[in-house]
Amino acid sequence: MTYLPRAFKALWHELPVLVAAGVLVCLSSGLVVLVSPGLSPISLLLGALLVGPAWAAVTATTDSIVRDDRGGVLLLLQNLKRHALAGLEVACVPAVIAALALLNWQLSSSAVFAIPLAVSGCATTLALLGSCHAFSLRVTTGLRGKTLWLTALHLAARAPLVPLGVLALVFVALLLGTSVTASLLLLAPGPVALFASAGTWTERHALHR
Repeated sequence: MTYLPRAFKALWHELPVLVAAGVLVCLSSGLVVLVSPGLSPISLLLGALLVGPAWAAVTATTDSIVRDDRGGVLLLLQNLKRHALAGLEVACVPAVIAALALLNWQLSSSAVFAIPLAVSGCATTLALLGSCHAFSLRVTTGLRGKTLWLTALHLAARAPLVPLGVLALVFVALLLGTSVTASLLLLAPGPVALFASAGTWTERHALHR
C-alpha cells in the first residue's frame, strides 16, 4: 500500500492546515534565528527546543491526513499541545549529535580530532536520515528510546530514497527561499511533512506485510 496519492490529494484539499503548519514552523524557526543567528551548537540546541515541538505537531497532523484522511487547523493546534514534549524528545537526538559534530569540526585543526570528527559526522548523517521517520513513529505509534531510533533507521535503510528525498525537499526549499522569495519558506514545511508521513507509513506497511 502506498500513501503517496493521499499526500498529493492533500496538497489542495488540506491547503489551510498546510499553510498553518508553515506559519507554525517558520515562527519557531524565526525565534531561533533571532536569538542565535548563524550555525552554532547553541542554535542547533535552541532549534530542537523550539522547532521540535512544532514539527511534532505538524507531523502528527500529516500522519492523520495520509492515514485517516482527517486534518484541519484545529487538529494541528491540538497536536501541538499533545505532542510538544515528544517533539522535543525526538529533536534533541540529532541536535545534540550535530552540535557535538560542529564542536569537533571547530577543533579539527589538530589531527587528534580527525577520528571524533568523522564519527560524529557519520552519526549526524544517520540521525538526520532516521529523524525523517522518527517523528511519525514517536507521535503516532508511541515508540520511544532505542526502539524508536532502531525502527527509524531500519526504515531508512530499507528505502534510503525516502529520507533522502525529504531532506532534498528541505534543501531545495531553503535554497529557493533564500535566493528567490522568502514566501516559499512559509509554504514548504507542510508539504515536506506530508511526504515524510506518506513515505514513513508506506515503508512501515511494506515492512509488516
